Amino acid sequence: MSKAISLSLAAAIVVSGGGAAARLATTQGTSSRAEVAAAHESVAIIVNNENKLSELPIGELRRMLLGEVTRWPDGRKITIAMRESGQPERDAVLRLVCRMNDQDFTRYLLQAAYRGELQGGPKLLDTSMGVRRFVFNVPGAIGYVRGDEVDGSVKVLRIGGTVPEEPAFGLTLRAR
Repeated sequence: MSKAISLSLAAAIVVSGGGAAARLATTQGTSSRAEVAAAHESVAIIVNNENKLSELPIGELRRMLLGEVTRWPDGRKITIAMRESGQPERDAVLRLVCRMNDQDFTRYLLQAAYRGELQGGPKLLDTSMGVRRFVFNVPGAIGYVRGDEVDGSVKVLRIGGTVPEEPAFGLTLRAR
């Protein structure tokens, strides 16, 4: 499979009606450069395929990332999978969801741990593939990857009613 086709397939993964089934948003092998670019510039919030949720309000995502919400609605423990400091995806999530920079986020987690309000910090992973594998293997996991790095092993959550390839999606990498 050519790189362009695999990018268009990855860019076209969306969650349908609360199930984990993925569908193609465009005809196989054809997508505009704008769709591929939009997926590359967006950040997809991913969960394990067993997760029953298909959508998450951005405020709830923020509370999860900050350790204020520690359980899924079904009672399962939430485990956060994050990229290490310095990665554009991490910067985008912290900036747009948590409204913090990396230093502020780290300080927040340290203070929460010191006060006993944080049971465990996020799992830090080196690569997007590592994040995807972790989320695939841990039923309560939630993480993020670039929109073009999504595959069928994980489920993409709708955030604020949109998914990464839609123009209104708000989680995008900082313009260079």
